[in-house]
Amino acid sequence: MLRAVVFDLWGTLMAERRELFPERARVRYEGVRPVLERHGIHVTQDEFTQFHLASNRTLSRLQEHGRDVSAEDRARHVIYQMRPGAADRLTAEDVAEFIEAYGGSILHSMPALLEGAAEAVEEARDRGLRVGLISNTGVAGGRHLRQVFAHHGLLEAFDSLVFSDEHRRSKPHPAIFDAALADLGSTPGETVFVGDTPRYDVGPPRRLGWWVVQVGDRDDGDPPAHRRVPGAGDLFEALEELGLLGGR
Repeated sequence: MLRAVVFDLWGTLMAERRELFPERARVRYEGVRPVLERHGIHVTQDEFTQFHLASNRTLSRLQEHGRDVSAEDRARHVIYQMRPGAADRLTAEDVAEFIEAYGGSILHSMPALLEGAAEAVEEARDRGLRVGLISNTGVAGGRHLRQVFAHHGLLEAFDSLVFSDEHRRSKPHPAIFDAALADLGSTPGETVFVGDTPRYDVGPPRRLGWWVVQVGDRDDGDPPAHRRVPGAGDLFEALEELGLLGGR
């Protein structure tokens, strides 16, 4: 019988509100500018955005191979794009201030919960299942994404939150899936992964022996999910069809 449900974050439980991105970019720039200027880096908001996007592209390629960096190393990497020597001179206080402004900008324009997402998490709890999350991170790392969950009233619903910046591993690496299982005290055959992206959320856990329910209509993974559903709110109907809920 099923013991645990592990969710992906983006595209499964939450989505960004792109209309708020310009305001987030402004808040991010204003927050990091004092750190930059202390190290002699004077750039406009548009220039900073280009440097930060260049850093993101590089680190995204790293994630494709199952690796990630800490929030501290991400901060240094962004500054390295602008002035390599300054990245080496950052103090711990500089890095902490940069992270709060850079990653914390997400708290000024909160992502939205997708329809049925909160209900799926709550139903898992009500059925006595352990509940986890595995998320690759970007500008906002685990420390700020926890605050996003708290804002939506869901933080306490999770028994395990596994973020790639905190583990230095990312989906599709097996180690990040193993970390969630260790937290939850379950085995692959007792656990279902729920996600939307075939490359990261379908093929990898399925090859590791997990049950997999794919959200959305993207091309299925290799191997494919056990079930595909329109949204997270349809999860438990799929689990019933798979016969995983038994007498719960």
